[in-house]
Amino acid sequence: MNIPKIGIGVLIFNEKKILLGKRKNSHGAYTYAPPGGHLEFGETFEECAIREVKEETNLTISSPVFIAITNDIFINENKHYVSIFLKAIYPQDQKIENTEPHKVLSWEWFDTDLLPRNLFLPLKNLIQEKDAMFFRKSYS
Repeated sequence: MNIPKIGIGVLIFNEKKILLGKRKNSHGAYTYAPPGGHLEFGETFEECAIREVKEETNLTISSPVFIAITNDIFINENKHYVSIFLKAIYPQDQKIENTEPHKVLSWEWFDTDLLPRNLFLPLKNLIQEKDAMFFRKSYS
């Protein structure tokens, strides 16, 4: 029996822009996703968000805030995730690094009104479940 896994996604905002990475070598390859990963045993959502952002981008975020949950079924990959989204503000005094180039091709800033079409399923589901003002409310 396949049991759903818990994923964490961290929406990092820099004014009207959001940080997304182009995934590779994993489910959802070549789609754009925020930093994130699997919740580990005993972690809070916030601890996981801070750890995953550090592991993937070398950014140290503080005070991530819970914003939403999505139920994501990857039909072709036969995977099921419950994705927990948190938001954080970009720490301006830090530089983004691609510390896991085997997992992410690159990190890029996207205007919240001009997101790429090929979004990672959990992010796509999040946007579809929220109203059009969601991102504007999130970074303000």
